[in-house]
Amino acid sequence: MLYRELIEYRVLISFDSLTQAMAAERVFKKFDCPYALIPTPKSMRSGCNNAICFPLQRKDIIEDLLDAGVVIMGAYEATEDGFTSLSW
Repeated sequence: MLYRELIEYRVLISFDSLTQAMAAERVFKKFDCPYALIPTPKSMRSGCNNAICFPLQRKDIIEDLLDAGVVIMGAYEATEDGFTSLSW
């Protein structure tokens, strides 16, 4: 079941640290991409309790995050049945 911002923003990325999540926020702001900082779902926690979700149609920003040196632990598409790995 989807909750909060995941209802609107279907892509979720997780990080290994808060520092990486904050670096990602700077990239989202630079490229004027809508996003929301949310708690990482318990089933995906990998070191950082914060994740960022954003619209599926903007998944190309993942390349910009990587180019900026942001370390991403995982990228997922949120569905009614849970999360599936996202390829970009």
